[in-house]
Amino acid sequence: MTTPADELEAAAKKLRAATFRGAMTATPAVAALVRAREPLADWLESTAVSLRRSTHPAWQEEVAGYPLAVARQLLGTAPDA
Repeated sequence: MTTPADELEAAAKKLRAATFRGAMTATPAVAALVRAREPLADWLESTAVSLRRSTHPAWQEEVAGYPLAVARQLLGTAPDA
C-alpha cells in the first residue's frame, strides 16, 4: 500500500531524475522552472519525513495537503477534477 509519504518521496525522485534537453537555450521563465525543481524536491522530501515522524492524523492531513497535491500532479495520480 502506497502511503502519502511514499508518494511525496516518489515525486521528489522523479523531479531529481528529470532531464531537460534544451535547458541551456531556454527562455528565462523555463530556466527558472528548471532551477526550481531541486528546492521543490527538497520540500516534498522534508514533508515526507515529517509525515513519517508524526502520529497525529489531523496534523498529517494538514501538513500533507499542498505538497501531496503537487506530488500527485507530478506523478500523474491526481484525482480528476
